[in-house]
Amino acid sequence: MKPELLSLHISQLLSSFERSKTNVYADSRKKEYHEQLTLLISKIESLDLRTKTYKESLILKEVINFCFLSIEFLDNSTLVNIPHEIVFCLEEALKEWVNSDKYIIVTSLQNNLQSYSFNPFLALHEPFYDLLKGGFGIEFNHRLIQINLPKYLSHDYLANVVLYHELGHFIDSRFQISLRLQRALGFPEEILNHYSEFFADIFASQYIGNASNFYLDYIAHKAPNSFTHPSTDSRIDIVNDFLANSQKNPIIENLKLATKKITTKELKKQTQLLSEDDFVNFIPTEVNSPKELHSLFEVGWDLWTKDVNEFSTRNIDNLGKYRIINNLIEKSINNYMVTSQYNNVFNEE
Repeated sequence: MKPELLSLHISQLLSSFERSKTNVYADSRKKEYHEQLTLLISKIESLDLRTKTYKESLILKEVINFCFLSIEFLDNSTLVNIPHEIVFCLEEALKEWVNSDKYIIVTSLQNNLQSYSFNPFLALHEPFYDLLKGGFGIEFNHRLIQINLPKYLSHDYLANVVLYHELGHFIDSRFQISLRLQRALGFPEEILNHYSEFFADIFASQYIGNASNFYLDYIAHKAPNSFTHPSTDSRIDIVNDFLANSQKNPIIENLKLATKKITTKELKKQTQLLSEDDFVNFIPTEVNSPKELHSLFEVGWDLWTKDVNEFSTRNIDNLGKYRIINNLIEKSINNYMVTSQYNNVFNEE
């Protein structure tokens, strides 16, 4: 690999990172990660590329790509850009499964309206962090959970229920639940992929009920089985069976047993459903616990699927209804965030 090409890649990195130096984060862990990234990039900049072997050049290329990926998600997770409310809800769910502040949920806002996804690399590729520590003397204490979502839907709380599904993929990958089931039961890779999707669907439904079924049925309506995904109808059926506490579905039972054995946590309904009375009267509702917090999305979808006149005697159209529901969910979450932060500070004193 020619050093001139690596030099070009490094110059591109330095140019990109220059724009990120003024990033301001609400989370001190992101700031610490950013500082370690600064040290790493400084060491990359000082390298003599002419002395690198072919293998070392390939490794360096991957390290540069790691820096680019980190910058992308950090840039989209600043005070200005991050969709605070939905990330806060995901963090509350994450706390129930991972008793550590090691993992930070970060977002990348995409232009594709269907670009919901989770990438495990920055969160779970531990050998790469060992490489950074051994080769550069840089230790990262935190891991970024990469979640992509559409830029233009970043404050759409009806569509963004699917982010609970993406968090489910992180939990599945973190504890290797589906993978360990595959090893125990001996099913092929296609079925492993299906189990992974079913787990993420069930995980999400613990917090949002069948809310994601509505949006899934729209963006993947009647999608058949593929190598990577089970059919949409089977995914909807799995969620409905789980919420009905059916014990007749072997996939659900396998996932429940494996999850309990591996994580000591149970897959079960995690919410306490709030009344929709406040929303019907255009008032943010008071949230008193994480269980109530997650149920806001069920309330929102329940109202969206009802006739527009259910809101009140006021004359509103569907666009008005859409804006009202999203505003009420956002304000309800925000009020709970402020209260929680105040209580945390008060309890520390």
